[in-house]
Amino acid sequence: MNYIQLTEFSIYLQQRPGELAGLLDAAHAAGVEIISISTTEHLDRGCARLLGHPEESLRAVCESMVDAGVGPVVEAPVIGISVEDRPGVVRDLTVLMADNRINVRYCYFVPASKVSTHTLCVFRFDEHEKAIELIESTDWPTDIIDSMSELDATGDSADESAA
Repeated sequence: MNYIQLTEFSIYLQQRPGELAGLLDAAHAAGVEIISISTTEHLDRGCARLLGHPEESLRAVCESMVDAGVGPVVEAPVIGISVEDRPGVVRDLTVLMADNRINVRYCYFVPASKVSTHTLCVFRFDEHEKAIELIESTDWPTDIIDSMSELDATGDSADESAA
C-alpha cells in the first residue's frame, strides 16, 4: 500500500466574517499552496484543517496567526493513502483498520496536487505508528505516490513509503 506522511495544521477560528479568509490570505501571501482544507464547527468556534506546501511556511503562517490572537493551532501527523477511484475504498480501508483494532479519528479526500498526482485518502489515527506498520505490511492495489522531496526547494522532504 502506498502512502505519504504529512503534517496537518488545525487552527481554531472565531465565528465571524473574515476569519477563514484572513488565514487563507496569509497563507497565500507566504507562498503556501493549500492542497487541502476541511472545515467544521464546534461550540461556536470554527476549525480549519489544512495541508499545504511548503509545510514550514504553513507552520510559520499558523504561528503568526496565534501571535495575532487566533487559535489555538494543533499540529498532527496524518497519513495520505493513495487510493483508486472506486466505490467502497474508504469502507475497505476503515474495515482493515477496525479488524486490526486501530481507531480512525477522521478521514477526508485530497485531490491530485503537487504532493501527489493521485487522489489521497488522508487519515488521522489514534495509533499512528501501528497504522503505518499495518499499511506497510498490507498488499493493496493502489496508485503510486509521487515524492514531495523534488518540490521542496529548502531541501526538506516528506517521508514516503511503498510496500
